[in-house]
Amino acid sequence: MDRSVVGRNLAALRERRMWTQVRLAEEAGVSPTTVSGIENGRISRPHFGTLRKLARALGVEPEDLLPRPGVRRGAVPVGLSLEWSMASNDEEFELGLEDASIEGLSSLSDELDEEKVRLRKLYGEARGSAQRRLIKGMIRQVAANSGSVEASISAHKDKLPEQSPERRSPQDGHSDSPESST
Repeated sequence: MDRSVVGRNLAALRERRMWTQVRLAEEAGVSPTTVSGIENGRISRPHFGTLRKLARALGVEPEDLLPRPGVRRGAVPVGLSLEWSMASNDEEFELGLEDASIEGLSSLSDELDEEKVRLRKLYGEARGSAQRRLIKGMIRQVAANSGSVEASISAHKDKLPEQSPERRSPQDGHSDSPESST
């Protein structure tokens, strides 16, 4: 069963806090079955009151759990972000990268690098093997996303026109420096 946008957003926010589904359920005052059902798509249209409780426990607005305006399933996101990269499935992530600007890709790359540092620090402070496993899984996802973004940046640079200043090489005899003009 495909996870809904709400389920992916909820799981990403919960995992970012390093909480289990049970911990989120306790903090929000809902059952663990409800959290699990929303995250895996069995509950595709949760009550707004439930979303409000979950959002409050996570320290976000309920709207942060909902699909963003201007973003449809399988569509390119309005803006690339760490949250989007962690919540989207592989296909949505790759589609989002395909049409992204070099600036958007670079910004996302920076965010992913910062997240790697944050997660490595958390891993060192983790208590218990369950928390370490959760953090390791997030480190793997961030590393995979980071690799895809770097590949997209390289591909984006390869698409530059052959004679653009960014692509000229000294052996072309086309240098933009004033010393080369005669």
